[in-house]
Formats: sequence, C-alpha cells, structure tokens
Amino acid sequence: MVRQALALVLLALAGVIAKTTASYDYIIVGSGPGGAPLAANLARAGYPTLLLEAGDDLGNNKNYSEMINFNLAANDEKSRWDFFVKHSSDEEREGKYEHTTWRKPDGSFYVGLDPPAGSKRLGIYYPRSATLGGCAMHNGGVCNLPSDDDWNAIAESTGDETWLAKNMRQYFERIETAQYVPAGTPGHGYNGYLNVTISDPAFMQQTSDIQEIAKGIINVVGGEVTRDINAPDADRDQSTGVFGLASHADLNGHRVGTNTYIRATLDDPEKFPLTVQLQSLVTKVLFSEDAEEPVAIGVEVIRGPSLYKADPRYNGTKGEVIQLFANREIIIAGGAFNSPQILKLSGIGPAEELENFNIPVVKDLPGVGEKLADNYEGGVLALASKPLNGSSGPFAVLLKTPTARKNRNIYGWCKSFSFEGFWPGFPTEYGPSEYECAFVHMNPRSQTGYVHLRSNDPQEPPEINFNFFEHGEDEDLTEMLDAAKIFRKAITAVGEPIGPFDEKHPCPGKNQNCTDAAQKEFLKLQTYSHHATSTCGIGPADDKLAVLDSKFRVHGVKNLRVVDASAFPSVPGAFPVCPIFMLAEKATDEILKDAKLASHSS
Repeated sequence: MVRQALALVLLALAGVIAKTTASYDYIIVGSGPGGAPLAANLARAGYPTLLLEAGDDLGNNKNYSEMINFNLAANDEKSRWDFFVKHSSDEEREGKYEHTTWRKPDGSFYVGLDPPAGSKRLGIYYPRSATLGGCAMHNGGVCNLPSDDDWNAIAESTGDETWLAKNMRQYFERIETAQYVPAGTPGHGYNGYLNVTISDPAFMQQTSDIQEIAKGIINVVGGEVTRDINAPDADRDQSTGVFGLASHADLNGHRVGTNTYIRATLDDPEKFPLTVQLQSLVTKVLFSEDAEEPVAIGVEVIRGPSLYKADPRYNGTKGEVIQLFANREIIIAGGAFNSPQILKLSGIGPAEELENFNIPVVKDLPGVGEKLADNYEGGVLALASKPLNGSSGPFAVLLKTPTARKNRNIYGWCKSFSFEGFWPGFPTEYGPSEYECAFVHMNPRSQTGYVHLRSNDPQEPPEINFNFFEHGEDEDLTEMLDAAKIFRKAITAVGEPIGPFDEKHPCPGKNQNCTDAAQKEFLKLQTYSHHATSTCGIGPADDKLAVLDSKFRVHGVKNLRVVDASAFPSVPGAFPVCPIFMLAEKATDEILKDAKLASHSS
C-alpha cells in the first residue's frame, strides 16, 4: 500500500499543462519537519491531504535511516541539493574562506584557495536535502529546545499569547516519546511520533582516554552527561555545563520523525487520506482569477527526477507540467531558501524584484526573502599526543560567556571527531588523536541576509547572502572567542600523557600564544552555519518586513500559509529542527480551528 501511495502518476504529456481531477482539501509543498508532520496530522484528522516532495523516498537507505551516518547522508547525491552561498558582499573577505568550493574544468569540485586554472568559483557550500523527510533526513538529529525568550518574542511582537513559552511546551510534549528520562518526568511526552534519546552514557563508567577528557571537561564546566537538556526548569536558560545530547532517534540509533511519521500514516490509507507525490517540483502557487484579493487555489508542478539545478544529477530536463488544486488551503514548507523562492515566483514578494523578472505582482510583500538569519558556528579542534582509546557519542555543553546579553549563548558538542563546516566530501579526518568541541553561537546580533531570485526560472537556485557580522561584529566575536577559550581549557584539562594537544584552530599549535585579535579574525573569516531561517518571518501587519501573521497566514493573501524554518522571526536556539516540529503542531491546531469555523459558517 505504501508503494502505491508513493507511486508517481504521469498526469500530462511533456510540455502540456494538465489539471488533475483528484480532490484534496490541503496541498502541502515540502516534506521537511514543517510539512511532513503537518500533512500527516491533517490526514489523521480526516482531511484529504496531498504532500508534494521534489525528491525520492530514501527511508530504507541506511545512509539516512541510521543517525550515525548523517555525514554520508549529507554527501549523498541521491538527495543533495547543492546551494552555494555568500557570507558577505566583501569579495576580499569571501576570498579568504578556506573551504571555498570551485567547479574545475572537468566538472568536479575543488575545495580551497588555490584552484586549478579555468576553475569557476561557486562559493560557500550549503547542502540541503531533497528527499521524503527533508533536511531532517540528513541532519545530526539534535533535539534541543530554544530559550523561553525566543518563543515569548513572537508573542510580544504579534500580541498572540499562544506563542508564549508556557503555551508552546505542550507541542513538544505532544510529539515526544522521551526515552532518556523516567516516565512521568514533567515537561516531557511519552506517546508522540518523535523518539528522543541521548548518547549512551556508559562510557563514563569505562576507563579510557575519551572518559578522561570528558571528566576534565566536566571538572571545568560542571554538569553530567545524563543531565536533561530539555527539562522545563525555571532557570533552564541560565543553566550551563555538560548535558546529555538529545536527538530525534530511537534507542537503536534509527532516525525518526518526518519519514517515519509519513510512512506510519500511509500504512492506513483507508483511515488516513494522505497522498504523497514524489519527484514533484512546485513552480508557483495558483490564485483565483475572479477574487478581489488573492486567494490561493492550487499549485503548478513540474514532474520528474532531479529537476532542480541544485541537484548534482540535473541534466537539463524540463519535466512535465501539471496543476493541482485544493478545496481549502495551500501550505508552503520548502525551507528558508525555497519557500521565499516559491512565493516570489508566484507573484508574492518585493514588487520591484518581481517586476525585474517580469513576474506579475499578486501581493507586494517586501519581506519575502529578507532577514535571512543563521547561527554562527566554530569549534576548538585539537590533536592529542597519542591515539585516543575508548569511544562515546557526543555530549552537549551549554555556556553563558562573560559578555552574554541575558541567557546562555553557546551550545557545544564534544567528542573524538572533526567538524569544520560543509564542503563537498566533508569532513576532514585527522586520525585517532582528534578531539573537538564544536559550538553554535546563538542569537547573533546581525540578521541582514537575503534570498533573491536570479531569474524567473523555477529550476534555477536563488542568490543567497547571509551578510554575517553586519551588526554587532565585535560583540559576537568576543562571545565566540570566550567560548573557544573555555573549550580549550576544558579539553586540555586532562594533561599528560593524553596532552599536550596540538590545536588545529582557532589557535594553531601547542603553545596557544595567539592574540585575541588573530583568533577573532579566524572566527570571522571561517565561521560556518547550517540553520537558515526567517525569510518569511512572522510579524504584525504593520511591520513592512513581516510576511506571515501569528497563524502562519501570508499577509494579504487568503488560503496560503508557510510552515517551516522560514517562519521564525529569528533562529530559535541552537538547533531549529525540534522547534520546527513544534511549529507543525501549532499550525495543525490553527488550520483545524479555521476548518471547523468554516464548516460551521457554511
């Protein structure tokens, strides 16, 4: 039955637009942590729902189903969409990014600062995942809730108190099956579709080099590897030290969430009217032609494999064009890059930009594609004086550096591994002596990135510039430097014979005699990221850059919502995936409430 539900039906001859006769109440575009749970929830509520995904179903592929293989998943061309972005408009600064990616004359990639002659500079690699389940199928799976202030800020800006942190917690409890705290622990759920576990803490009971380093880190920052990182404690946002690293995986390390929830819903097609169509690239939203204000009624889609030019397997195919219609609503869930692109191609966005590409303006919304946000990321990576024995999964370290504004501001994860950002074929492995505490700097002060169209071709990826450090540069770099100093002290606390450590960055060598300025310069130039948000942000109607109201509805457009990372006004905490799962639950409630009201009034 699942195969039948997922099967592609050829609905049009090449080059001919065809309208489908199937009837759906809701069409959802994108199957990531926003779209997949929302589609499953609406179908489980009895509404015929169509979920469109541009990629294939790789749920049975161990690169994706086993969380430990997340690096393999992110490098796998069967799902990759290769975006190349900028961190700034300063070409000299961009030219110093050590993992700059180039296209060599033979078509392969070169990574570095000295490319072969004739190579074309592509930029900074930012992989996304086009497969059933979206980026929740290639991420590291970290399930960490944001600070209360991140939720409360939405409530304050919109006047909608349902966004208050005390009210949002219910959505985490609804989706979670907690498997690392005792049953009945407050603030957790035990019957949801999302298993949440932590790395096995047993390594702390087994004498090894890895255990000794971990003990040293704990001695410096406090905490323990079993501490509940998502506990609803009153002082949670101030609590620092070592915690268990929670992830959306079961006790056997199997990835759970988007793909597994969709598959479970498809397993009972008679009870849950969900249809999934793969290899379906949405090109635009369709609107009623006789309405006084825009009313979304459907989408236009091109069908076929690898149709988006970011797909490494793209071969110039145009695909088959079809139109699909919904009785109630269209929900866009394509992520921070593709959701604003779809809206703009549909005529919703900054009027001047749309007119430049001869796109008829349906609704002038200047904020579409603006305020692109992301966390800054770095890490202290060092090589021990000997090969490290023992092993462990990562554990989390939360810090509040001396110049933090209000709440803890650094999320780190430590183990014997190497993570220095993204480039084709990442990561670089330094052998059995490597140890790193990678970290995320939360709530950076600057949020001036953008996603702009390159053309009106829906198969062409947009232009993406994060504009890092445009504001608050020294303050943010000071916080990152302080984090690096704390992690350096924590890692090297173990002493001989494991130490001394030969640091790779941000202060290379064994003596650590770098200046603060040199380390800040390294952090600024080599900062990386993978938590893009906010390009269709929620905000009040009088905010000219707000795109959505507090119910996820596009301002000034009927029957159209956006439910994904792009909806957050700023990045929620260190890792947005579980907050996006929560968005899907909140959107479910809002959509079902509106459906009920519509039924009563008809």
